[in-house]
Amino acid sequence: MNQDNTKIKTAVQMFNFIAGGDWENIRSQAQAQELVAALSKAGYDGLEWCNFQLGAEYMDLDALKDKMDECGLKTCAVHFHYNSAESLADDCRTAVQRCLTLETDRLIFAYSIPDTFGITPDADGKYTPEQIDEWALRADEVIDTLKEAAKGTGISILYHNHNTEMLAGTSGKPFMELIHPDALEFDVYWVAKGLDGKVSSALEYIRKRQKDTVMLHIKDGLNGSVFKGEMCGWGKGTYPLQTIVDCAKDMGLDWIVIENDAPDNFGTTGLKDAQESVKSVVEMTGFN
Repeated sequence: MNQDNTKIKTAVQMFNFIAGGDWENIRSQAQAQELVAALSKAGYDGLEWCNFQLGAEYMDLDALKDKMDECGLKTCAVHFHYNSAESLADDCRTAVQRCLTLETDRLIFAYSIPDTFGITPDADGKYTPEQIDEWALRADEVIDTLKEAAKGTGISILYHNHNTEMLAGTSGKPFMELIHPDALEFDVYWVAKGLDGKVSSALEYIRKRQKDTVMLHIKDGLNGSVFKGEMCGWGKGTYPLQTIVDCAKDMGLDWIVIENDAPDNFGTTGLKDAQESVKSVVEMTGFN
C-alpha cells in the first residue's frame, strides 16, 4: 500500500492494445519494445501485462525488462487467464517466473465466469446461487494453485473482477466475498455494472473492501454505458473520474490502471486511446 497517498502511479493495461488491434501487428521483439517506448513517452509510470502476451514466441523477457528499465517503466502486475485444469500447474509456474523476470510482486487471476468451469446458465442466461457457490470453489482451486506456484517468491495472488462477480451465492454474499486471494484489484466500471449501474454504488462497495484492495482499474464511460457497453477513453465520457481517483488516494493505493476494453467504440487504436487517456489523467487529476 502507498504511504504517500498523493503520489499514485499510473499504469495502462496492455489488453488495450489487443482490443484496439495494435497487438496483432506486433510480430517482433523490436516492435514490442517500440510500443513500450511510446507508452513511456506518453507519460505512464508502468504497464500491466497479460500473461499470454509475455508468452509470444518472439518475446525475450530479459530484453523487455531492460527496455522498460531504460524507459523508466515498472510492471505493476501481470494478469493470468485460466486455460484448462490439465495445464494449470504448469501455467501457474510459468506465470510466476515471468513475474519474477519483470520484477513484479503481483500476479492477478484476471476474471472468470461460471462458464469458465463448465457451469452453464439457464435459458435466460441466469445462474443460481448454488452455481455461484460452485464457481467460487472452482476459482479458489485456481487461486490456490497460483499461491502454491508463488510460494516463497514474495508474489501476491490477486483477483480482478468483471460484472458477473457481483452475483451472490447461497449465503447472500457476492462471488467476490466467497473467494480467497491474497488481495483484490477492483474494476470500478464492472463493479458498477454488476450492481445498479452507478459509480457511487461501486465506490461504496469498494470502500467496504478497502483492507483487501490494492489496485483499481479505472475506465471512462457514457451515461448508461454500464448497460450498453459503451466504455471509452478518459475524457470522452461522463464518469466522475476525479471522484474515483480521489477514492484511490483516500484508500492509500499505489497504482491505478487505465483501461479501455473497446477503443473501437470511438474508432481509435489502443495506442492512440492510451495516449489521449493519460493526458486526461494529468489534466483531471493533477498527478502523474
